[in-house]
Amino acid sequence: MERPGSKRGKARYIRRMFSDLSRRYDLASTAIAFGRDRGWRDFAASKVDGAAGMILDVCCGTGELSRRLVEKTGGRVVAVDFCREMVEVAREKFGGRERLSFGVADIERLPFPDETFTCATVGFALRNVTDIRRALSEMTRVVKRGGMVIVLDLGKPGSSLFRKLYYLYFYRIAPRLGGFMAGKGAAYAYRYLPSSLTDFPAQRGIERMMRELGLVDVRLYDLDMGIVAVHVGKKPG
Repeated sequence: MERPGSKRGKARYIRRMFSDLSRRYDLASTAIAFGRDRGWRDFAASKVDGAAGMILDVCCGTGELSRRLVEKTGGRVVAVDFCREMVEVAREKFGGRERLSFGVADIERLPFPDETFTCATVGFALRNVTDIRRALSEMTRVVKRGGMVIVLDLGKPGSSLFRKLYYLYFYRIAPRLGGFMAGKGAAYAYRYLPSSLTDFPAQRGIERMMRELGLVDVRLYDLDMGIVAVHVGKKPG
């Protein structure tokens, strides 16, 4: 399956890709991260401050971050993804949990009124959207004043030596390992993986974008020498 060039084509490609990958996503993604993805999600969920209230987890995928948000905050979590098949997997895994509901919605066109949630999160998905600024703007729009926007995604290591070693793994080995774990029908998803990071802004670029959208007290947490980053911003009260 060829990667498209247009924004509309990219959206269709990503939706189809995650549809094909949905049943093997957890296995393949945890394999290429050597299980570290669990701790990264735990860390992001721990950054939700104060009274939990109602949290929106966008691009929720199979619900792994959503589940952690419920457990760590005690709040109610509304989890959405634009890929129906990923949402179906999430419902099968966690649909019976209290304070956790799933739905289908696009991060770039969220179907919620302004200032609905106390926090909005996105995990390992921002680099896949067609318009990063619009996605962050939508997350900011639906968060109440004083609320939080939290982004968990891949980063670009600052150390030149470590970056070279990491890129060797990420660009050469991870796509093969992920493709093997995903199976023949979805192996192409991990051939797309390297380009998702190449085209994604480095940590300071995401931080700058969040500030430009009006978020304050923006904090950056580099995890595992910067291969993953968590950005936390606050909507002015």
